[in-house]
Amino acid sequence: MPSPVLLLWSLLSTVVAGTCTFTFLQPFWFVHHDLTHAFGLVAYCYVVNPSAQGKETCSAYGGTFRLGHVPSGAWQAACVLYGAGCALACLGALLSLGSACIPGYCRRKVTRVAGYVQTVSVLIMIAGLLIFPLGLGSKFSRHYCGDGAAAYHSGHCLIGWSYMLGIMGTALSIFCPFLSQFTDMKAADIFN
Repeated sequence: MPSPVLLLWSLLSTVVAGTCTFTFLQPFWFVHHDLTHAFGLVAYCYVVNPSAQGKETCSAYGGTFRLGHVPSGAWQAACVLYGAGCALACLGALLSLGSACIPGYCRRKVTRVAGYVQTVSVLIMIAGLLIFPLGLGSKFSRHYCGDGAAAYHSGHCLIGWSYMLGIMGTALSIFCPFLSQFTDMKAADIFN
């Protein structure tokens, strides 16, 4: 039977990978204070007719997703970094789930590799989260968030729930590499 730490690690790895991937796709990283515009890594939203309670429309930058359509170089870098971190987090989650199904003598090697993958994932996602606000100084951001928008200063825009969820998911993912090192602990070792 798998140890409780292995089960907790697998569960946390899966939840974190799902959360970060969901966050990556959401367009609500920064939101205009009157809720007429929202911006994310791969998409943005806008209200068609705000004075008449118009419908919100969301799409990828440029209509279809291409990295070159993302309006800021910092946002492009954040997109690549955070997206790669999410992909590695998903790989770490698959390895953690798979390690519960393999014999004990191979499990240690798989959990060690998964821990390294998750460590790289965390570092890359942190870099993406820190780089994204640098794009607030772009011409695109100043158009929608006001002339006061600059790197790490959002002007008339506010931090959105997607960005906060990304921060929380990345913060939780920090525990995954540590848990991967203790997956061979038995319940008797923990509770005694």
